[in-house]
Amino acid sequence: MTTISNISITRNELLIHKQQIKLTEAGYDLLDKKRLALMQEIMRLQDVVVKLATILQGSTAQSRRAYAKAEALIGETGVSSAAMGKKHDVDLDLVDSQIMGVHVPRIKPHTALREFYDRDICIIGTSPVIDEVAESYERNIEGIINLADGEVQLAKLMKEILRTTRRLKALEHIIIPRLRKEYAYIRMALEERERAQHFTLKLAKKLIDAKYARKKAKAVK
Repeated sequence: MTTISNISITRNELLIHKQQIKLTEAGYDLLDKKRLALMQEIMRLQDVVVKLATILQGSTAQSRRAYAKAEALIGETGVSSAAMGKKHDVDLDLVDSQIMGVHVPRIKPHTALREFYDRDICIIGTSPVIDEVAESYERNIEGIINLADGEVQLAKLMKEILRTTRRLKALEHIIIPRLRKEYAYIRMALEERERAQHFTLKLAKKLIDAKYARKKAKAVK
């Protein structure tokens, strides 16, 4: 770590520090604007996530009602038997996207909804409520995936804003004050050096003038 006592006291070093301060302050302003933009995006995403969570809550309640209705109409055994139909895997694609310059993974699901004939449920002798239950739970799965996508984005941006805030604090409380302190030290040391040199030159001139005056006085005698 550089200490003040190790800094070169030169005009060039003074100019370098002046430029560093200028660039660092410009970087601080850019980071501050980024933090503000991130906060706005986070607030927008929070509203989206809350809305998705509300939708999921509603679809979950709807799924439970459909399940209870099916049990009441055809019994628990009938519902369990229908549930033994074709299992369904939901395909997901992870896509890399950028939000405010931050790389954020996005979850892009293929639809979880199926046509009734893809569920391997016997149409004859099967109550339509089974299809209603299946469809409501498939919609529920889509709601879960959409909510997860929003939460992943929100978590990534929250992590980025914390990192940006730490960098801003380091610039504001450590780096910029240190550069300014070093700049002030170099400028003061150069000014003192210039005053010392000026005094030395003035003294030297005075001594030379005195010596010249003595020689002149001797020559007159």
